[in-house]
Amino acid sequence: MMTKTTTVLATVLALAMVVTPAAAAVGHGATSTTDAGSSAAPGATHASVESSSTTDHCAYPQTLRDASGTQIELTEAPERVVTLGPASAQTMWEFGAQDKVVGVTQFAAYLEGATEKANVSGAGQTRISVERVVAQEPDVVLAENVTSPETVSKLRDAGVTVYYFNNSESIDDVYRKTAVTGQLVGECDAAVDSVRFMKEEMAIVENATDGEEPRDFLYALFGYTAGENTFINSGLTAAGGNNLAVDVVEFPPSGYAPINPETVANLSVDWIVYPGTPSAIPQNEAWNRTTAVQEGNLVAVDRNQISQPAPRVVLAVRTLAKTWYPESYEQANESLRGSVQVDADVYGQNDDEETTTTAATTSGGDDGTEMSTAMGETDATTAPDADGSPGFGPVAVLAAAALVVGALARRD
Repeated sequence: MMTKTTTVLATVLALAMVVTPAAAAVGHGATSTTDAGSSAAPGATHASVESSSTTDHCAYPQTLRDASGTQIELTEAPERVVTLGPASAQTMWEFGAQDKVVGVTQFAAYLEGATEKANVSGAGQTRISVERVVAQEPDVVLAENVTSPETVSKLRDAGVTVYYFNNSESIDDVYRKTAVTGQLVGECDAAVDSVRFMKEEMAIVENATDGEEPRDFLYALFGYTAGENTFINSGLTAAGGNNLAVDVVEFPPSGYAPINPETVANLSVDWIVYPGTPSAIPQNEAWNRTTAVQEGNLVAVDRNQISQPAPRVVLAVRTLAKTWYPESYEQANESLRGSVQVDADVYGQNDDEETTTTAATTSGGDDGTEMSTAMGETDATTAPDADGSPGFGPVAVLAAAALVVGALARRD
């Protein structure tokens, strides 16, 4: 049985994984070259890659539509950006555009220089301080979909331009989100290079895992696990894993759900993957008797990589591929690193493919919001609602979780 502390932690972590049904209602009211063992250099300046498509998408004025269908108008390239989640902050750092960032949340503190930015996190039960955000006089606010509808509405009522991101359900969605971020902040060339970096890493992993026997695993997240329609599962399976939870756990649309000990006891779990801290693995007989625990097949991945829909998620995928298939990965890395060709023309694709993240053809905009919640935020900034219904809806639970979040962030 989980302790009270562990139960609360599981609750806090889980809502960062889910889609908030309340969203729709608000909407209607461094060169980055890496060697075999390196990661993308934080804040690296990506090589310039310019095409007619990138030029067009970063031309101003422009209007973009967010995940609720809200039209966001930008008359010129933003010079002051506030990020309301660590994933967007990480993306700005990967662009080498951190100088444009004037405000971040406390969960972006792992990024070099982030603590020198204004902290827009709220106190007590408030995850984001509207007053702190407004005080930064931002040209645009990048709102991760863990941000509450009320916060976005208050910011817009204060005259702040806010773009609310959609839920990322796959690594492909992370590519698209990166592209949209580049378009929003006038960094299209850097976005193309970031996507190229990600796709190069994924191509090497794909080559390394091709023909290999899949590794049967569970993703351990304080009593929860990831299923289909999550970018975490997308990355783990791309690394050569077979997610045992997919066929035995009933997942809500969010893609994240509790996994009970009885289910674990009936599975042949060869590997356990977990974000950062071993305490993410439940301490009970069912988990302790798995082959993974008995044989020490436990893979820790950086929580700031695996838990955020941002460029560095591919580094977590790489970690797994290197762990599961060391010889194959080494061969693939040696043969493909620096020579693999990928399609990184993220702005040359069909603009109508994803209406929630594409540039609109009109120049006008309205004042709605996009509201959907994703797992993407490390340090778990939200929690599931108590009724256990698909989507874990009520935003009110966010406030209840905030007190625990602060303590966890300081402890970790």
